[in-house]
Amino acid sequence: MNSNDLEHEARLQAEAESAERQQLPASGNPQLDRHRLVLRALRQPVAVQLPADFAAQVAARVVLAEDKSSLEDWLMTLLLLALAVVGLFYALPVVASVVGQLHFKLPTLPWPLLVAAVVSVAVAWALDRGALRWFDHGHHG
Repeated sequence: MNSNDLEHEARLQAEAESAERQQLPASGNPQLDRHRLVLRALRQPVAVQLPADFAAQVAARVVLAEDKSSLEDWLMTLLLLALAVVGLFYALPVVASVVGQLHFKLPTLPWPLLVAAVVSVAVAWALDRGALRWFDHGHHG
């Protein structure tokens, strides 16, 4: 809605509220009369009484929808996985020929240094976790 439409609707609503307060008869303007009907409907109490187990019924519908959604998610995941496997199967010969034509040498890695770094990070993490537990249990000073 543009600003002119919003202004028109606001004016109609104000006129309808005024006409309802003054209990005027129908105006002959169908838009104004529709606004008045909506105002009357909103003022009427809701005639429908909710059943005693309404909340349980809504909760059951939500659980059913979640289960259905979960099943749909699994099916979609399986479908996409199957699509990826089929695509890989058909692309594998092309990828193998392209990689076979490339001639490059990977640099050698200093494995002992990498293992030492990983071990030192793991030990530091374990000590940090242990120190945090020790301080959390009130063993500080």
